Amino acid sequence: MRTAALAAALILLSPALPGAEAKPRRTPWLLFPLDVRRFDHVSSKFGLRRLEGHRKLHRGVDLVAPPGSWVVAAREGRVADTGRARACGWYVTVEHANAWRTVYCHLRSDPRLLGIVQGLHVPALGVVGEVGSTGHSTGPHLHFSLLDDQGRARDPLLALYTPGETLQVLRRMGLAR
Repeated sequence: MRTAALAAALILLSPALPGAEAKPRRTPWLLFPLDVRRFDHVSSKFGLRRLEGHRKLHRGVDLVAPPGSWVVAAREGRVADTGRARACGWYVTVEHANAWRTVYCHLRSDPRLLGIVQGLHVPALGVVGEVGSTGHSTGPHLHFSLLDDQGRARDPLLALYTPGETLQVLRRMGLAR
């Protein structure tokens, strides 16, 4: 019995096996960046994937919703950049107080037409665009990226409240039924 307890203690105290990585913990701090009533599903997660025969890092998460659905700021911040890029299509980048940035891609049209311009303060859940399919896109969705304070892409699903959790937050604030 004592030998079994000693063996268990050694296993718990020993370093992890090579190649065995701890699963990142989900710590939500961002509200869901779409109108939660219109969100359909996640079509592509963050991480390595095969594109055109090559393995490539997908630096965000693809959230499917009908075209024209509102895209909202996941947290309060300032618009750092807006424009159009070849792969991303129309996009908005919002910088938050912790120097992290959220990026909203494949928007339906130029965000400046909605008054979304560089330097604009946007509240959490403030509209920054509409779901579209601009740039390299196979259909209407929001490509949502999260960049840390060093500009490195991070898995946004680990930082996002789910649509249901976001709705609960809105209910507690008296902004939804």
